[in-house]
Amino acid sequence: MQDNKYLHFVGISYIFIAGLDLLHTLSFKGMNVLPVPGYPANQFWVATRLMEALTLLMGFLLINKKKKLHTDLIFLAYFTVSVFLVLSILVWQTFPVCFIEGMGQTPFKIYTEYLIIAILIIAAILLLKNRKHFSSNVFTPLFGSIVCAILSECCFASYTSNIGPINELGHYGKLISFFLIYKANVEIGFIKPADYLFKNLKESEEQFRTLAENLPGLVLRYDQSIQCIYTNKLKINRDDFKSHVIQLLGPENIEQFEEWLFPKLKLVLNSGLPYQGSFQQHIDGNVHFFSAHIIPEHHREGIENTILVICDDVTVLRKTEHELQLINKTKDKLFSVIAHDLRNPFTALLSYSELIASRSESMDRKRIGQMATRMNETAKQTFALLENLLQWSRVQTGLLKPIKEPIILKEIFDQAIKVCLPLALNKNIVLEMNVSDSIIVSADRQMVAAVLRNLIINAIKFSFEGDQVLLEATSNQAMAIISVKDTGTGIPEENQDALLGIGNTLSQPGTAAESGTGLGLVLCKEFVSLNDGEIWLKSAMGDGTVFYFTLPLI
Repeated sequence: MQDNKYLHFVGISYIFIAGLDLLHTLSFKGMNVLPVPGYPANQFWVATRLMEALTLLMGFLLINKKKKLHTDLIFLAYFTVSVFLVLSILVWQTFPVCFIEGMGQTPFKIYTEYLIIAILIIAAILLLKNRKHFSSNVFTPLFGSIVCAILSECCFASYTSNIGPINELGHYGKLISFFLIYKANVEIGFIKPADYLFKNLKESEEQFRTLAENLPGLVLRYDQSIQCIYTNKLKINRDDFKSHVIQLLGPENIEQFEEWLFPKLKLVLNSGLPYQGSFQQHIDGNVHFFSAHIIPEHHREGIENTILVICDDVTVLRKTEHELQLINKTKDKLFSVIAHDLRNPFTALLSYSELIASRSESMDRKRIGQMATRMNETAKQTFALLENLLQWSRVQTGLLKPIKEPIILKEIFDQAIKVCLPLALNKNIVLEMNVSDSIIVSADRQMVAAVLRNLIINAIKFSFEGDQVLLEATSNQAMAIISVKDTGTGIPEENQDALLGIGNTLSQPGTAAESGTGLGLVLCKEFVSLNDGEIWLKSAMGDGTVFYFTLPLI
């Protein structure tokens, strides 16, 4: 039954240590029990103490051994060594002499005592390092026993007479050492086994109890009559059980929970098979989702089987799963649109290039020039789409990060107007701006420029010839409000909410049949968000559109 291999090993060895010590006593001069010439008592003492010291040391080689100790083999080994020692001292008389009358202890005896002291000191150090393997009421007497044995051996290394006071003092130390070993290995080990033999079992029980009591979910155990006999946080009674469930589900849901749970418990009880399901409850006005695992527990004969119920609140997981599904659907839609938008311009490029390659000799220069112009426009459109797609993908993967710096908005407005001016001139559209030199924001210069360019190009695209596009910037507390206003076609009200969403990437043709990349507004929203701003729009069919976005002021 001993689960501590060190004490198991030591316990077996002390049968033989005690036997040899008994022979040491019986062979003492004056006992007249074992009339053997010389001083066999001293020889038995040295042999026994060396066996004891080596045993206390060797036990640490077994303390972490996973396999069970072979008790019979250990017993046989100690029996063999003990018989050999008895024969070498009493019969063969080959054991080294340890004491000579009139001279005292021999060098062999003294040096062996020093060796025993050294081995015991090492054993004491190892015991300190391995104290986690011993309960406190075992460790203390065991350590005290080794210390007393060391002090005893110090006396026996220095005495000159077998009946002198130092020798007597050494025997007292040995008595105390034996008494402490008895306390550690016999009294606590057999008379009080709960604290000793099952120390590891108690520790495991405490670990599992601590684990269960600190689980975030609800753990319940039911008996055969569907009565709760355990909860992982509260004492075992009906009121506490209800309090625990109320704490998890809310007071208004306890009856609904039991109505859902009890039929499942009966099903598991009758079938003997586990059940896994889910249920939902309204708590504080919100829907909460719970998973439930109902597991039949089969015990040994004579112990009633029980049912274990584990409930977890998986609301956050469900919501995250739902959001991920929406994101995946949106991205699938985006990629399908991108694939469509990429296929069309490449189809046009292939068609024009094939015509030029096959009919260039028969076609006039004007026709070839028109085709080249179309090819150039298609290539520019495709390049813009790929550039926007690359920037968007870098934002999604986290590779594109804003480098914020102080920016004078008027400078960004000037640059954006210069880039977009050729497009405006083609439709005779006037680009105007109204912004103060004093408005300075903290943002990424390239991202802000990209947002302005996309919004201006959009405004030109949906404006009529001769219209005006106005760029304005005002300050409101800690934010600058930037707007790009056109007087073009406007946006239908049913499309406005979804226009800035990633899933709405279909591009409408402009007033002059201009095509877009389908990603411009998506990028605008991403870039504005990365710079701690917001973007929105106001539009009415036939009255034009205003796009607004904010950036933090310095």
